[in-house]
Amino acid sequence: MNLLTSTASEEAATALPRRLRVLLVPDSIHWITGTIARSIIAHNSWIQGTIVSGAVLDIVARAQLSFFESFDLVHFLCPYASKQWLPLLSERLPCVTSHHHVSDEWSLQRHNLDGDAIIVGSSQWADDVKQRGALAEKVVRVPYGVDASRFVPPSAATRAEQRKALGLTPRAIVLGFFAKWSSNERDRKGTDIFISAVQKLNRTLSNLEVLIIGPGWDELVTTLSNDGVRCVWLPFVKDGSRMPLMYQALDFYWVTARVEGGPVTLLEAMSSGLCCITTAVGLARDIVVSGINGVVVPFDDVDAFVEQTRTYAASPDSREVMGKCARATILETMDIPVTTQGVREAYRVAASRFRTRTGMAAQLTASNDELPPELLERIAILEELTWAEFLILHGQRLLALRIIAETWGKHPRSSLPPRFLLRNVLPRRLVQAIVRARKRRVVRPT
Repeated sequence: MNLLTSTASEEAATALPRRLRVLLVPDSIHWITGTIARSIIAHNSWIQGTIVSGAVLDIVARAQLSFFESFDLVHFLCPYASKQWLPLLSERLPCVTSHHHVSDEWSLQRHNLDGDAIIVGSSQWADDVKQRGALAEKVVRVPYGVDASRFVPPSAATRAEQRKALGLTPRAIVLGFFAKWSSNERDRKGTDIFISAVQKLNRTLSNLEVLIIGPGWDELVTTLSNDGVRCVWLPFVKDGSRMPLMYQALDFYWVTARVEGGPVTLLEAMSSGLCCITTAVGLARDIVVSGINGVVVPFDDVDAFVEQTRTYAASPDSREVMGKCARATILETMDIPVTTQGVREAYRVAASRFRTRTGMAAQLTASNDELPPELLERIAILEELTWAEFLILHGQRLLALRIIAETWGKHPRSSLPPRFLLRNVLPRRLVQAIVRARKRRVVRPT
């Protein structure tokens, strides 16, 4: 049976005990693309999905190229991980690539034009990738979406409880900024505007407080704190189920960015019923009607963020109405069970173009076999350890070491945690000496 060749065959396929084996490759299972990958699997029962981040894929597949034989299609949610693997996989499997945004060198992402299908999140980036040379028939718009059943408006009691837990003042006007510093190439997040606007707003709004979530913002937090702004900073919320609680502590959410693919945080904030003030980036252009379900302000306009926040801070009723309209927009157009259905068309396009390119018909597998348990365990361990190394690079050493220790405790027989621990804790020269000593102890066959 050809893969997703028609509506009739699609319906028939979903009625059979056959699944499309899909390898989904995000940048990390702990960040937005990992969340999107999990959502695709959760809301498409015809997919037998396996999620392996780009860093872990490099380790696993490099050691065993036959790894890819377990899949019918590869979906790269990270635009960088595909650079190494597309040339190797293009004659084996249909490949779906992603075009989130371009804020650094286009040469780092140009390879994604070679995907059999290219997924974009918004009309802005659909137009952009076509202008860069992508064939229109390969471009499929699949909005990122948000789980509106998790990101919900809080009751007054819940908001008070979350503020207490975070150390925020009960009656403060709390503004949120959620991102990771490593995604701020060329200051695309507009942190210069964010800092200036918060500093200016703080001079006229005496009860302002800021909640910052994400690693790497030491300098930003220090700058604001030195200027008298009260900041609460959580470098990392390890338990993803707690993220909705972060939004429930807020009054406002700002997007000061100059370039965004989503941003997904805007969708999460709108779903949580917040008053959102944003520049016209990504999905904001598609879903925000300024003054109705959010506020759109010009790029690089410090005063606009300040004045709009002051206006709505003085009018709780207007904020509440705007928040309700924002959530209604999400429920109608951006709820994940709706948006994730778009991958069916993307996978159909990829399979069709793969067949045209290679003369090989991609097929639904008749097997429901999963990867070997020992390999799945190895992948799970590596996901935690590579994430810990990322945190070390971003100054979160104690948290990273705790993650390594917890992983070792869960998998005491694995040699991976102690190896990662050694190379991230001990001096490099000592590690090299240990490696040399172990090699000398190896008994070579005669």
